[in-house]
Amino acid sequence: MSAKMITTQAQLNQALSELEAEKRLALDIESDSFYHYEERLCIVTVSSPRENYIFDTLALGEAGRELQSLVERRDRPLLMHSANNDVLALKRGYRLEFGWIQDTALACTLLNYPQTSLASLAEAFLGLRLPKDLQRHDWGQRPILQQHIDYLINDTRHLFEIHDRIEGELRDRDIYEEYELECRALVQSVPREREFDPERFRRIRAHEELDASRRGALKALYAWRDGLARSLNRAPFRVISDGTLLDLAKDPPRDLAELARRSGVGRWLSEHAEEMLAVIRRGLSEPAPLRAPFKPRTTGDDAKRLDPRQRDALGKLKGWREKEAASRGLGLQAVLPTPVMFELIQNPPRDVAELAAHPRVGQSRARRYGEKLLQLLAPLARARR
Repeated sequence: MSAKMITTQAQLNQALSELEAEKRLALDIESDSFYHYEERLCIVTVSSPRENYIFDTLALGEAGRELQSLVERRDRPLLMHSANNDVLALKRGYRLEFGWIQDTALACTLLNYPQTSLASLAEAFLGLRLPKDLQRHDWGQRPILQQHIDYLINDTRHLFEIHDRIEGELRDRDIYEEYELECRALVQSVPREREFDPERFRRIRAHEELDASRRGALKALYAWRDGLARSLNRAPFRVISDGTLLDLAKDPPRDLAELARRSGVGRWLSEHAEEMLAVIRRGLSEPAPLRAPFKPRTTGDDAKRLDPRQRDALGKLKGWREKEAASRGLGLQAVLPTPVMFELIQNPPRDVAELAAHPRVGQSRARRYGEKLLQLLAPLARARR
């Protein structure tokens, strides 16, 4: 399998010129977030129905922002698979704005497919078994070899045929408008700055088995690891694993000799052993509760605190959505996306026309579900008046 490697401004100009006339494109990216604290956009792979291109964004640098012309058009679909993270990475890295996205994974979710990975779709629709051996490759490494090229273009070149097959089913199941609206929401997604939350140590499995003081040690180690990972520009789990943090908190070492015998920390002993012991001691003296302390949410958060009447409406909406999805054999999000439920609860529509005007409800949902949704939201609408 061949692809054109794009590493220079001249090659970039030529590739953009060649791709300009294509009626649809497929795109995928690779980053190095599995290896580094600060994610770098390493590769953008673009396929047309006739040719494959690999844009080495590390070599192109800021010139990669010229990829804007490939993704901004509203008259040409850009096929992607599980587009959300890729879209956000391109918005963060190059400030790109998108025009028209078609996401095969999103389509499968709406259709309630049991498997939505690209590998499973390629096998089901095309009879192809895509290799997975490079899923954890460090894409920041160079050179890019033929085996890398083969893997990269497999993520894009099959999307045209797969999407054509799925699109027919979306239309047959009468949810193509719903699909378009959800794709439009991807286009409008906004990247957020990465923020470290020390309370997320509770995501470490078995933390609840610790007593409060040892949970405090785990919290302190978790925050310390993040700081060290940031300074080393390494993914936190590549500094010290969650399992090692849990072991250190569960059975705290008393001195350097005991710490030296623990697995998973050996390579950090020479520079950080005393620091680790100090962090553990401090954490033991600062007990952490089983549940995270209450933190007020921002007013823009979909999941902000609801009053009792709103919580009751949410429960009824969820119950109705689950039954409707089951009766139609669709995914829950095809019936009504979760963020939309919160928005309707917080700003209940007065009539079907107002419901249909919501950017993620649309005419099809309003026709099918409008009266039922107005009925479920009626107590909130009356309170609003």
